Amino acid sequence: MKWNSGQPELEEECCAYLKGREVFGRLLKGFWKKYESYGMFTGTVELRNLTEQEREELEGFFGKNFHGKKSVSVSAAKFRKAWENSRFGEISPEKVLEIYFNKKPEAKREEKRLYKQMWKKILKQAEEETAGTPAVVWIENLEEVLEKGVRSDVLACSQEIYRYLKKRCGESRDSEQEIRKQVLLVVRMINALPYWSGNVEYQAVFAAKVTGNPHAFDRGEQDSALLGLILNWFASRNQSRKNSSRKESSHPNQNIFPALRTQKLYLQAGILKDDVSNYTTVFGIRAWKEDGKLHQGISGYLEEEEAVQVSLASIARWERVECREKELVLVENPSVFSVLCGKWKGTRSCMCMNGQPRLSSLLLLDLLARSSVRIYYAGDFDPEGLLIAQKLKQYYQGEMIFWHMTSQDYDQAMSKETISDRRLKMLERITDPGLLPAVERMKEEKRAGYQEKLISLYTD
Repeated sequence: MKWNSGQPELEEECCAYLKGREVFGRLLKGFWKKYESYGMFTGTVELRNLTEQEREELEGFFGKNFHGKKSVSVSAAKFRKAWENSRFGEISPEKVLEIYFNKKPEAKREEKRLYKQMWKKILKQAEEETAGTPAVVWIENLEEVLEKGVRSDVLACSQEIYRYLKKRCGESRDSEQEIRKQVLLVVRMINALPYWSGNVEYQAVFAAKVTGNPHAFDRGEQDSALLGLILNWFASRNQSRKNSSRKESSHPNQNIFPALRTQKLYLQAGILKDDVSNYTTVFGIRAWKEDGKLHQGISGYLEEEEAVQVSLASIARWERVECREKELVLVENPSVFSVLCGKWKGTRSCMCMNGQPRLSSLLLLDLLARSSVRIYYAGDFDPEGLLIAQKLKQYYQGEMIFWHMTSQDYDQAMSKETISDRRLKMLERITDPGLLPAVERMKEEKRAGYQEKLISLYTD
């Protein structure tokens, strides 16, 4: 054992003395905490539930009878006096703490100052190594947080990454190497975001590129949480720049479909969490890509008067969409959609939601709203279908009209399927005036109604 002192033998003997008596472990831990708080050897330590052996050790040290006592309070002054009268009296109580814990005691505020100073040094080096890259913005944000505190949303997101890394790496100066490693990982993740190159790529491809492990960002993995924080920072940064492009703007009603918020957050940075099953089906539209060029594939389907399933990856690269007569009929049921497409060749535009909305459908709705397209929505008459209808109208930033969803339409669409009381309870969440008449009839009849029985009305 090495000590920074001119009395190594005495200090080693002192350490052996302290370690050999259990009560000193409890006593010195208490004075160590006092030192952290006040920056000096001071205060009073209370020892509770003393054992017989601990009482004997205290009696030998203080020269005082503690027989039968369960608790004893020891002040720093009493400890100092007794210590000075011991054979180790020339060693100061502060040095006693250093000898016992094998490190110098420091006040917490000083430790925090040195810890923050270490972070600033790490960030300064990272800033120099990554000059001219997008990650420099995050480093500058965090430097501002450490220096001046949080003053904006983007700085708050930077601080969240900082807090995560502190918890992950530890909040002592001994964790410098691990902190440096994690900061460089954040830098790599930011600089590798497909957004910077105008690309869109799968999460597994992005993960393999950054970490070498295609599953590094899968749900439940440690780095998945870090990526989520980075994407929050990225979205906040872009929003603060007041960029009006579709990918960088925040939808005012994004909380209506909370399950899709994460997917949209990833997509803003160019990362696809799920593309294979994320598609929407359209008919009679034209689309323009981000470079302003007409999408030839979509135009081909328009000319052939055929419907087409469009993936999320494709829609994510669109800049503009147009419909016939600036109107579009949006239906829930695929079979109804097919009938309408066959009936409306050359005249109308149509889109199929096919159940719960996917992110691909919501992105297309965003594009339609920007082109001031009026939407006519028709869905099934059951609690789930009416809730979808209401949410879509709340989400859409253009004009949306419920189409054949009146109480009379419900009567015609009614089936023999009974709706359970549990599902009927869901109808209490319907507040849109355009749906309430159908809701009241449904509460009376307690039966579901389906679009297929309204096809004659749709095609008339």
